[in-house]
Amino acid sequence: MTIRWITALLGTAPASAVRGMPGIHLVDVRDLVDKGGNRVDAVAEKIRLGHALLSEGKKTVVCCDYGISRSNAVAAGILARAEGISLEAAVRRVQDATGEGDIKVEPLQIVRAALGDDAATQALKLRSGRRAVVMTGAHGFIGRSSAAALRADMDVIAPSSQELDVARGSTQLDMLASESGADILVHLAAPRVFTSNVAMGQTLSMLRNAIDVCLVRDIPLVYLSSAEIYSGYRGSLCADESVPALPRGPYAEAKFLSEMLIEHCRVHLGLRCALIRSSRVYGAGSDRSKFLYNFIDKARRGETIVTHCYRNGDPTLDMLHVDDLVSLITRVVRSGFTGVLNAGTGVTTTTHGIATMLIDLLGSESRIERTAIDSDSAHIAMDFSKARKLLGWEPTISLASGLAALVSSPT
Repeated sequence: MTIRWITALLGTAPASAVRGMPGIHLVDVRDLVDKGGNRVDAVAEKIRLGHALLSEGKKTVVCCDYGISRSNAVAAGILARAEGISLEAAVRRVQDATGEGDIKVEPLQIVRAALGDDAATQALKLRSGRRAVVMTGAHGFIGRSSAAALRADMDVIAPSSQELDVARGSTQLDMLASESGADILVHLAAPRVFTSNVAMGQTLSMLRNAIDVCLVRDIPLVYLSSAEIYSGYRGSLCADESVPALPRGPYAEAKFLSEMLIEHCRVHLGLRCALIRSSRVYGAGSDRSKFLYNFIDKARRGETIVTHCYRNGDPTLDMLHVDDLVSLITRVVRSGFTGVLNAGTGVTTTTHGIATMLIDLLGSESRIERTAIDSDSAHIAMDFSKARKLLGWEPTISLASGLAALVSSPT
């Protein structure tokens, strides 16, 4: 790897690539660590040296072992000092020039402290007392409604997936949190296809990036898990927060591993988190849950609707309307609650029963046929008594009224 020039005089590179290169002055940051723990005065000295070299018109290269994270973080600090711009603007310049999308947030936070950057404090003052929420996945099914509800009394920073790719790293998310003076991070982003083995790794990577920002900024995380962590159970179960997880399948296992990561960071790193385990969510404005739209399409066409029958009977689902879930998310955000909450209606309905309800609502002549599945199915209802006791929340939209609204909504 050769020198990657950010300006005509400032670049970054691995130390091995520039050692002894004529006309190049080095700011060697290999004595810093590529994580938390660097001293502010040590980083400030690197920035001072780099700024002094630039002021003398000397070609300056910041170098570490690979020329990626430590060097780019310090180079951004030097650029910010030299050109009198914000650290966030400098980081974007460095990213554009080097092609490195992810600069670890811990070194950047020390660079910010070394610069005396108070952008977050200024942002807080400009908001006139309104709290700020950064939300990933804000343009998704649940995110759109959650962001709209929270905007009533909070500033919501809601980037699209094109503006913020959480899977690429934590740098962009950290800059958004810094510029907005974020008080809380709501992490709803998920892989577009979330049921594959590949998605498991993506899910954990995205969550870890969100956690990094929360830890560095000491702000709480709100994370949406799923009742699918109980999907390995057989027979009927009303699950409260004390029921041990028993996941089955990549999606359920990804949520389980996410919860384990959150718990590790809570116990050992001081993460504050509100974790909401939601039952199956439905409502207008999305194709979730997909089986509902399949049933509705068949019913409108008068075609046969096929439901499954497992060895232990028809599958049953606890169906939670999106408006009820959004109501819980907003209560959690506004209250500052941390801990685990199970969310659902506490009532399960068979898929055969749901198909019957849709046929009746649409006045359809469709028939229902069952097809046998050589496996067992979990029948999980979510006990929401903790959410009711602590936050006064309970679902208000029955499945009958929710389905009626769904079939009458524009397609």
